[in-house]
Amino acid sequence: MLLDEVEILTTIAETKSLSRAADRLYLSRPGLSKKISRLEERYGVKLYERTPSGVALTPAGDIFTKFAKKVSDLEETLAAELAAVQESFNSTIEVGMALADAETLLPPAVRRFLDVYPNEYIHLDAGYEIELMEKLKDGSLDFAVLENAPLDDEIARETLGYKRLTFLAPNKPPYNTAAQPIPVTTLFKWPCVSYERECGFHLTGNRFFRERYGLALRSEDLVVQFDSWESRIIAVREGIGWASMPEVIAERHKGDPDLIRLKIDCDDILYPVDIAWHADHDIPEPARRFMAFFKAHLPAGYFRQK
Repeated sequence: MLLDEVEILTTIAETKSLSRAADRLYLSRPGLSKKISRLEERYGVKLYERTPSGVALTPAGDIFTKFAKKVSDLEETLAAELAAVQESFNSTIEVGMALADAETLLPPAVRRFLDVYPNEYIHLDAGYEIELMEKLKDGSLDFAVLENAPLDDEIARETLGYKRLTFLAPNKPPYNTAAQPIPVTTLFKWPCVSYERECGFHLTGNRFFRERYGLALRSEDLVVQFDSWESRIIAVREGIGWASMPEVIAERHKGDPDLIRLKIDCDDILYPVDIAWHADHDIPEPARRFMAFFKAHLPAGYFRQK
């Protein structure tokens, strides 16, 4: 069975009409009937019965149509796999990229690096810290830029600097009517939109408040948990609760009329941004070169020093 015959059978099954099928296939009605007749002659069976409302499958036609649908699905799979081969990207440098500061810093560095080393191919693998650290361990990443990642004896790291967590809230009461700075005890009475647990920022603020002020978010204050910064922004905008997030994320939504930035009556909450690699793995020379280039071209004034 040829692929154009498969298309004929599946189209007739969808339209249940030879005329409509002919139109969709850009064939004349006699031309379509001729192709069907040739198929019936080849296999010695009748595929369709004409009815007042169109056509109906014969038992043989039903078998043919089911087979044609399977072939059509296989053809789509074949096309997808061929496209994947044609679009394959053979990277020479594999870099893990956390989802806030690293996502902001790495793409511009890649552009500048490729101006100098045009024959390198860099894959930026975005993800949460725990996931990226596992990839460092199994060797699928050369190095990663992580934010507030947990300590691990297998992972070596160099701190590039520190960034600040900020607090966003819906632009509605009680958030926009409370006098600022907001007392920590007041903040903790309001519902909180939490981090995804695999994220390096998970409950960073909670740990800070517990260590500095002896306070902790109770489970009933954590009303919802999302796994992306954008979904948390939307949750805050919809009025679900407040959220703490990296300064770089909050800056992307500066001027949003549905959001306000809260000033909390506490010290700044800082987190480290690190370059990390497996302590026992040799970093390939191209990746080592890009790592050095990245560190040398960090934007001036981007980081705070703790």
